[in-house]
Amino acid sequence: METVVFEIIICFLFFALGAATGSFLNVVIMRSIKKESFTKGRSHCPFCAQTLKAKELIPIFSFLFQGGRCRNCKEKLSFQYPIVETLTAFAFVWAYCEFGLSIRLAFALILFAVLIELSVNDHKTGEIPYHCSIIIAGLGVIAFVMSFFNYSIHETFWYEHIIGLFIISVPFMLLAFFGAMGGGDVHLMAAAGLLLGWAIVPSALIGFFVGAIAGVIIKLSTKSGIIRFGPYLSIGIAIGYVYGKEIIEGYKSLLY
Repeated sequence: METVVFEIIICFLFFALGAATGSFLNVVIMRSIKKESFTKGRSHCPFCAQTLKAKELIPIFSFLFQGGRCRNCKEKLSFQYPIVETLTAFAFVWAYCEFGLSIRLAFALILFAVLIELSVNDHKTGEIPYHCSIIIAGLGVIAFVMSFFNYSIHETFWYEHIIGLFIISVPFMLLAFFGAMGGGDVHLMAAAGLLLGWAIVPSALIGFFVGAIAGVIIKLSTKSGIIRFGPYLSIGIAIGYVYGKEIIEGYKSLLY
């Protein structure tokens, strides 16, 4: 019983941490779109520029309590705010439930936060921020170095990280050359491949599959042919990070 209560408390703490991180991601996303620095100035209403008070900065709940409007100017606020905060909160809880308190959890928290940021950015602007790919590549470099000391975050050898760097990014580069993919997608998959190794393969397949389904829905509902692949590739990368090894092993078992 005590163990169950302890786990519930830990999950709640990670939910709160994720929600707070999501609130910060919203600031980064909105200010990067407006080409503003997220390190300067206090949080403010995007419409009237009124500085927000502490009670207006509670992740998820402030939006609900205010009815989705600014307290000062009464303008409707974007649902992006609670969606990003809630999504990040559940992503952090998911990561903890999968990895417990470990180095792989630390990698997952950073990775999931970056994937959520780039997904929203790509959805809103059609661009994947380079700093997101750089952060993921940084995680990949650390994982690559760790593999030399027999401490791999997902049981991969050093050369698998190198394979992951090129095995998907090169085909994506060719697709980008013919205009089928964007340059940001190439950078993202190269960075994620360095981190995931072979697991980048099922990640890309999952991303394409989800993207294809979403593309059909978007085409039928809006008549638009524009598909932002960043969010769908991010879904694939997240699943690949958590379950990539199991997916690969399961595929091998079908062959032998």
